[in-house]
Amino acid sequence: MDGHNVYVESKVEGYSWSRLYGVQRKTVTLDKVIYDGAAQITNEAWIRACRDRGSLRPDNCAQTVRRERPEPRHK
Repeated sequence: MDGHNVYVESKVEGYSWSRLYGVQRKTVTLDKVIYDGAAQITNEAWIRACRDRGSLRPDNCAQTVRRERPEPRHK
């Protein structure tokens, strides 16, 4: 443990990046729903975890992961 806080950045197509902050020295479960109707019908999303290293050094982030909404199942 290096004492730095971690945050998650997420983005859906057509919107800018949004940050969800963690709590130092604790496990945080993220269960976030965006109620914007336009964001709910998007097909692509990107997510990455970053380490907040303070104001003197730049943050470093994990590789960005792209996710796609699965095709609906037809009965």
